[in-house]
Amino acid sequence: MTTAQLDTRPKPPVDRPLTAEEFGELPDCEPCELIRGRVVPLTYSGLMRSLLATKTAFRLAGYAKDKGLGQVFVGQVGIVLERNPDTVRGPDVGFICTGRMPPQEELDEYLKVPPDLCVEVVSPGDRWPKITEKVDMFLAFGVTLVWVIDPQTRTAHVYRKGREVRVVQATGSLEGEDVLPGFMLPLAELFGELG
Repeated sequence: MTTAQLDTRPKPPVDRPLTAEEFGELPDCEPCELIRGRVVPLTYSGLMRSLLATKTAFRLAGYAKDKGLGQVFVGQVGIVLERNPDTVRGPDVGFICTGRMPPQEELDEYLKVPPDLCVEVVSPGDRWPKITEKVDMFLAFGVTLVWVIDPQTRTAHVYRKGREVRVVQATGSLEGEDVLPGFMLPLAELFGELG
């Protein structure tokens, strides 16, 4: 028998929409998100996406710590973006200002407050309609600033609710604006060591 044949982990139900709470209680299953009550599997991406997310998080975390601005998070942090039907998604990297951090007893739960910044790194298989749908969900939930980093074009897209999308070219920098005042991340530096 192969390992795949031995995989007896229960699969999420597909016959009805799930709530965020039901989604959180699912047994250990494949990486997935809950989008409007439906469990949607996530695919693993290549090393490039992980390296860019890590470098971005490292730079953000160092700056936020030095300035006492807040906390940076990465990985599988679920955010309840919508209710009835429920949506639970998470960014590749996020930042929450100090005064908005959830209390200690809520740190093991889904995030219920909007991050101040969400960062997405585009994977080769990602499609822009799906990316912008996720960005729109973040903004509708109250996220102030969203960066979408595209390794293929070595550009970044900056989103804020009610404003035009700003494209940062390879020679430009991502700026923290009013979320992380004074923060700058040159794209040449971000992409520079990656070949």
